[in-house]
Amino acid sequence: MPLITLKVQIHADSQTEAILKDAMWCATKVYNGLLWHLRKEYEETVKVNISRKNLNRILKELPRAKGYYSMSVQLTRDEVREAYKSFFTLKKKGLVQHKAPGFRRKGYLSPLKYVQSGFKVEGDKVTLSLGTSRGDGVKQVSFRISHRPDIEYERVRELSIAYDKFSGRVEARLVVEVKACENSGAGKAAVDLGETILMACAFDDGSVILYSGRFIKCIRRYWQKVRANLKQNSRRWKQIAHRKKKQIEHLLHITTSHFIEECVRRGVKEIVIGNLNGIRENIDYGEQLNQRLHVWPYRKLINMLKYKGELAGILVLDNVDEGSTSITCHACGEIMASNRRHRGLYVCSCGWKAQADVNGALNIYERAYKVSPVKGSSGRVARPVAVSFLLGWHGVTEPKRKDKLLRTSA
Repeated sequence: MPLITLKVQIHADSQTEAILKDAMWCATKVYNGLLWHLRKEYEETVKVNISRKNLNRILKELPRAKGYYSMSVQLTRDEVREAYKSFFTLKKKGLVQHKAPGFRRKGYLSPLKYVQSGFKVEGDKVTLSLGTSRGDGVKQVSFRISHRPDIEYERVRELSIAYDKFSGRVEARLVVEVKACENSGAGKAAVDLGETILMACAFDDGSVILYSGRFIKCIRRYWQKVRANLKQNSRRWKQIAHRKKKQIEHLLHITTSHFIEECVRRGVKEIVIGNLNGIRENIDYGEQLNQRLHVWPYRKLINMLKYKGELAGILVLDNVDEGSTSITCHACGEIMASNRRHRGLYVCSCGWKAQADVNGALNIYERAYKVSPVKGSSGRVARPVAVSFLLGWHGVTEPKRKDKLLRTSA
């Protein structure tokens, strides 16, 4: 069964919320305590032992480890292990500076993670275990959550409690098993991801859909200009970064949902996407263009397509080599960068002429399935349908701040 994560609001009294926040604060102290002991070990032995046995030994010395559920403490321990594993992997590749994982700030509330043994869900009521050694004698807390009426799930596999600093609310994240829809189709599609053209989608009948990425570029560029006049990592700077992230995610959700619905309507059973792993390490187009491509949310887009496709009974694969697909002629196979005349036009000496991103999507399709959706027919690509989701969007205007209004009125 497909797994998805639901973010739901917690309805709890002030006392229960205070207990949850205290447990989350304990998780931060445990995380930082483990890091501190590992750094101390490194100074003494020039080695870092991140085995579970060694970390469990350290946990016994941390008093805050008794402030929340024991299984959640072990999951916090595993977070430290994964942080160090990622650090060692990147360090081995020479992709990071020689600095160990950093401490979480003093007032940070770490997420509380639970597996099946630590919580119980009955309707909209959730009961959490808190451990047996709390000073106030409270062993468990109960609260209600807001259900998503549009999603029916079988059972909750995992649960985490997180604090949203922007809304000031304690929220729950539920990893749930969802019944996938039955899909009797047999069609195929290929997707070429890009920046200006967010997705160029080629179907097995030769038709093509283009999803514009210009509005996402506009949002990103606008908020970058707003943040340019602010102190980096200041409170206002972070608020604007959060707003930009939410607006981009909103557009990505609209685009991917429309595409998956279109695939269901056309009877598509499988979608292939070009493999973009390592693209950020292999590009060097100058400081300005590199900055744009490094913040390009291609991985988030692929993940959205995967889980939405799984819910619709569609298999989404991103294992097709995308190398040179944008500069290869789909008709004769000639590889020549100059054939891509400009951003949206590909022209080959053999007579092939197509929208450049469509040409790339057709090449991905042919590499994946060893057959072209257009060769052997008329030899021409149908005029692509361009989709842009500007309607219904409420704009990206920066709201006026109160202090500015006061100065203006004065």
